[in-house]
Amino acid sequence: MKKPFVLLTLVFLMTGFQTEEIRSQEAGAPAVGLEQLLKRFNESQQAVQSLTANFSERKNLSLLAKPVVANGTFLYSKPGRIKWEYSEPEPRIFLITENRFVAYYPNQKRAEEVPLSKLAGRRVFRVFGIGQTSEDLEKFFDISQTDPGEEKGTYLLVLTPKRRRVKDRLQLVRFWVDAKTYLPRRLEYLESDGDSTLLTFANLRLNPDIAEARFNVHIPEDVQVSNTFTGFDGSGLSH
Repeated sequence: MKKPFVLLTLVFLMTGFQTEEIRSQEAGAPAVGLEQLLKRFNESQQAVQSLTANFSERKNLSLLAKPVVANGTFLYSKPGRIKWEYSEPEPRIFLITENRFVAYYPNQKRAEEVPLSKLAGRRVFRVFGIGQTSEDLEKFFDISQTDPGEEKGTYLLVLTPKRRRVKDRLQLVRFWVDAKTYLPRRLEYLESDGDSTLLTFANLRLNPDIAEARFNVHIPEDVQVSNTFTGFDGSGLSH
């Protein structure tokens, strides 16, 4: 089953993650109330101009006995260019700019290019833009703080949908905020049908110079390009 709405939100909650130079605390994070945590979170969000990172995506799907794991590279440049380059288990590229979405599946010789204005749920798509504040998130979610469990040196924020349209697809979002950087370290999405997605990041570079060419997607002439959006599931790779 295609789940474009949930996967759109998955792309855009990310803002930035722990740099190699700043290591997380091994002990538990010092006590910080929700109001102060969100204030510091907002400040860290706004400081992000660009970033690159390696990522691992783990999906637990009710229809499959084993989790589906994918790996790749993530790029971001302000105000709104995002690129996911999947290397495993199959190459895929997803590019999001201020006005369009492009997906390219090299092994399938297939691509999609869609104006963002045509995507369902585009308002939520914008809300999850990098650099957005907790006030923007609170338009769609109730935000609470709870025990981070075994993820030491973090605070755990839980986002619970307010609106029916979101509730129909998404139960909640968890993300662990680093106690030193006040940026998300891990993100987990629990969908309404019980499926879940966990993103973890490594080798992050905060505010690097990224060449304009990195945000290009070269699609060969023999590749079929459609104007439909099937979501970020890789056309059957994980669903």
